Amino acid sequence: MKISAINRKDENTIVLHLDNGEKLFLSLEVFMKNGLRSGDEISEDRFAFYVTENRKYFIKRSAVRFLANRYHSSNELKTKLLRKKYEKELVLDVIEELLEKKLLDDYVFAINYANENIKNKLWGRNKVKSGLIQKAVKPEIIEKVISELFGEGDSEIDNAIALAKKKKNTLNKRNMEPLKLKQKLITFLMSRGYNYDLIKNILRQIDEDIDNMPDAE
Repeated sequence: MKISAINRKDENTIVLHLDNGEKLFLSLEVFMKNGLRSGDEISEDRFAFYVTENRKYFIKRSAVRFLANRYHSSNELKTKLLRKKYEKELVLDVIEELLEKKLLDDYVFAINYANENIKNKLWGRNKVKSGLIQKAVKPEIIEKVISELFGEGDSEIDNAIALAKKKKNTLNKRNMEPLKLKQKLITFLMSRGYNYDLIKNILRQIDEDIDNMPDAE
């Protein structure tokens, strides 16, 4: 097959007219990247290659739109692209290309995700870890992020105290019995990702009576 003529369909689409009567529609980017000209020979393999490259172009364009709204993990982005019925093999190729170009970085995503939820929701390490697992971030990246953000533990304690005081003030308005108040605080703090021993320490600091709380096993 030969390219007999080249026309522009619109601002971003080029039409290649082939001498066998077929037409090949390509994005301007794919067309320019491959340096196609009138008179060029196109084998069946090259024809299939251009079709694949064009398909990947539209997958990348969708991926960039998703990333423009907010940062994604590679698994999140893959899931969203597959929901748009793109071919899995091509989606994986695009994900790999974005990772290579650093347009996608699971470590950066994990750090941003953790920092945002620690700052805005005062999550503890267990909640952050659980959230990253749900996002399908690799275990080694999760451990690195947890180690970096919760290494010393001071900020986690400060956040837990702030959460406990705020929740206690809310619960005090219900005139609860001390034991029930204590149980509510424990359940609440554990749901935010704080471990039992840290919670005991926190409740002591805000003057809750927890003398009867058993040690964690």
